Order: sequence, then C-alpha cells, then structure tokens
Amino acid sequence: MAKVAIGYSINPTVENSTITDMVHIVCPTFTLDTSKLQNAILQLYQEGKEKIKNLLKDAQGKLTLSCEWMVLGDWKWTSEDIVGPILHQDFMVISVYFADEDFKMMKWILAYHPHSPEDMKVKDVYLDSLKNVVKDYEIESKVSTLLVPNNLDLGLDGFIKWIEERGPNVFLIYCCSDMFRLMVDDMYKDVRMSCLMDRVRILLGWESDGRLYPTHWTYTLNKLQTAVDMEAKDVFEDEKYDYYDYPSDEEWIRIRTFCKLTGCIYKVAKELFDGEYPTANVYFHLLVELKVMLRKEVKNGDGDYFLGKAKEILERFDKYWDEMFLVLATASVLDPRFKLKYLDFYCSKSSDQGSKAETVVDYLRSLYSCYAARDIRPLPERAVEPTPRCIFYMFEDELEEEEEKKPDGYGDFAFFQEYLKFGGCCSREFHESELDSYFKEPVLELKKDFDALEWWRKESSKYPILSRVARDILSIPISRGTSTRAYVADKRECPEFIVALEGKLLNAMMCGESWPATLIWPSRYFET
Repeated sequence: MAKVAIGYSINPTVENSTITDMVHIVCPTFTLDTSKLQNAILQLYQEGKEKIKNLLKDAQGKLTLSCEWMVLGDWKWTSEDIVGPILHQDFMVISVYFADEDFKMMKWILAYHPHSPEDMKVKDVYLDSLKNVVKDYEIESKVSTLLVPNNLDLGLDGFIKWIEERGPNVFLIYCCSDMFRLMVDDMYKDVRMSCLMDRVRILLGWESDGRLYPTHWTYTLNKLQTAVDMEAKDVFEDEKYDYYDYPSDEEWIRIRTFCKLTGCIYKVAKELFDGEYPTANVYFHLLVELKVMLRKEVKNGDGDYFLGKAKEILERFDKYWDEMFLVLATASVLDPRFKLKYLDFYCSKSSDQGSKAETVVDYLRSLYSCYAARDIRPLPERAVEPTPRCIFYMFEDELEEEEEKKPDGYGDFAFFQEYLKFGGCCSREFHESELDSYFKEPVLELKKDFDALEWWRKESSKYPILSRVARDILSIPISRGTSTRAYVADKRECPEFIVALEGKLLNAMMCGESWPATLIWPSRYFET
C-alpha cells in the first residue's frame, strides 16, 4: 500500500482514499490504519535512500544539482479543495541530474522540504538546502554543476569553494526557461498596467477562470495575438464593440510589441521544450537563432517604445549568452552533427574572429586531459536489442511514412539555413588523441530527432575517454522545466496533496516518487 501511495501520489493520512477503495474490492470490511501506512512509507524511503546514496557514490560520471522554489498555487487551490489543513505553502526542491552507465538521462529528487519565506533569508534557504543534501548523500566529490534560478544572486561562492576543495571545478548553470520568462515579463509588465489585460479579455469575451494572471506566458501570447489579428482586420470597427473599453493607440503599440518579440522567443522555446527532455547540445544553435532574430528586430524595428523593449530584452539575453557560452558551445562541439563546424560558422559571423572558438577547443582539450589522467575502464559491450514491431499502433509502411514527414532541418531559422551552406573555414593541426580523431571525421547528416547520448554510447568502445566527457557534458540540464512547465509565468506549483502532510512524510513521498521503482523497490506490482 505504501508503494501505491507513493507511486500514485495518494494522501496517506486520509482513511477513505483510493487505496481503501481498491482493497474494498477484495475485502469489503477492510479499514485502513493510516499511521501504519505512513510508517511504511517512511521505512521504504529510508531503504530507498541508502540505495540511491550508494548508486550516486559509485557512479563514474559527474552530477548536476538543481534547486527550485515550489509554491502552492494561489489561484488554483482553495482551502475547500485540499483534504486536511494547509501546513505549508513554500517548498525547496533539490534534484540531481546525470547520465547513467547506459547513457540515459536521470533526474531524481533528493530533498523536498517545506520552508517559510519568513523563516530566513532566501540565500540561506538555498545554501543550507544544497549543503545538507551534498553532505547527506556524501556526493561532495561528484558535483560538477549547479543549476540555479536566472534572476537571483544566491551568493554561492562559498559553497562552490567548499565543493571544489573536495572535487572538480563547479559550473553555475542559469536556467534557460527562467531567462525566457524574465524576457517575456520585461514586456508583459507594461501590458498589465491600467488593467489592459482585463479590458482585452472582456473585449474578446474570454472566460475568466478565477486566476488573476495566466500562469503560462504562451496563453497570454496566444490571446493577445488573437486581439492583434482582429484589430488588423478592423473587426472592432463593428458597432457591437462601441460600448467596450477599447485600448488606445498607445496601448495597441504595447500589445503588438509584446506579441512580436514574445513570438520570437516562443519560436525557439517550442523547439527546445515541446518534446523529450533536450540534452545540452541542442541549445547553442537554437539560442544563436534567437540572438539573430532579436538583433534583426532592433535593427529594423520602428518606434521608440518597440526599440526600447527590443533592446531591453536583447541586453538580458546577451548577459545570459556571455555567462553560458562556454558550456553551451562545448556541448555543441560534442554533437557529432556539428563538431567544430557550427562553432566556426558562428564565430565567422560575429566580431569574435575565432577567439571564442579557440577558447572552447582549449577548454575541451583540458577537460579531455583530466579524464585521460584517470583510470577509465572501458564500458562493457551491450547487445543491441531488436526494435519491436509496433503491432498495435502502426505497421512498417506507416512507420516509414512517419519518418518521411519528419523535417531534417530548421526551415524557419534563417541563420541555420545559412550554416547548412557553410563549408568550414578554420584549419587546425590535429594529433592522434580520441578528441583529434573525433574532430577529423566528417560531421553526421543533420536530423532533428538525433539522440546524441545514444550515439556516444554506441561509440564508447571507439572513444572510451571522450565518450565519458560527452556523457557528463551533454547530461547537464540547461533548463529545469520542459513541456508546459517551461512556460510558467512565475514559480512552479507543488502537488496540492503535500501541503497537508508533515515535513518528513511529504519529503519521503516526493523523493520516492521520482526514484526508479524497479531499482529501489523491485516488485511484480510495478512490472504489471
């Protein structure tokens, strides 16, 4: 029952729950002892935690820790929706990301603790949470990267120094989806003024769902773009709109500016976040595309307000780009579809004149040398499993038809299309290391659904050292959110059932749910 409660996020403090209903099917007289169930959950958590701790300590790869503040959604849940008292509304979540020995991306929650913003300073909450987790799981020598919010100065210098005294140098990674959200908010704050959003909503007859502001900025973009399209077609000239509080000319400029610039951001965001979790190699060329689009808007934009906003968000983007360039470019070079070719192309079009490209190559050589100095054991050969025939979903000819429909490149991205015509311009002297052999070989054919980690797994016998480097770099998460979670307008929301749970119990529930069930708690139940 504890496994069911954890696996299906069932409140274990409630007697009449889904668990009770399930057991009543075979035992109508059953009465759930919630205290025993809670103790069983805590026991499972402790057993699982020891196994997770050993797995992380024994792992050959490096780890990324992320910290995130989760909140109880102030618009979505009310006290009537939640079973039990609301004990907590703010939570600090510490997660670990890495690629395992099979080059598969893993994300496990290591701590999910309630915090009150009034208890201590925000910096102290982040610092204490990170340090406690690192000590508790004994991974001081494993942490090489920290994924942190984009808009907070967390004062992590002391923590980073403490980690580096025990292990590798530590990279700070700033969340990409946070950066997009802040860019959007730079423009949206002007649209919120004077109740403009409410007036547009009423003008178009949007249904109010009880929230003060939309929780996903793509929702705002979609609705405001609808208003812009209708205004361009003079739909609002109809007399039925005479009694509405119509936006002024200045307000329409704000709305059009938001739609045009946020549209550029969304064009790139949907490539990054709508689908499977992207590995680090896909960010560089897509963010270059956003950089090119924003600079084009600054160059060709019309009107003081539009130009001011375009410059404002471009400045925020450039700051992020400068801070993240080395990690993103290194990951791009470790993508066999690009290697050095895309980096050379980008630098040939920028004012860096190749200096940044050489910095990336030097860093990668230094990183390779560090890995080569270790005792790297070759990964065991694994039999390739045959691809199962999709009997229930599509036949073989349908699969081939689906493959033909997939685009091979980014047709809407002008800079990338120019890159595809690029033949290369930078000559370098290569020696016979794995890294040089990798550089010498031609780039692979461009396919958007390419799995870089899987390619490195298959090539690990050929590149036993470089494949480890690639595994650790490509598994660095550049964004905490994917899919719809990447578009939230503010802090992400916690599951509603945990706000009524005691701290140790909710931590056990949330951590246990993220851990691999078949690894931690082997059971025929989970296989079924």
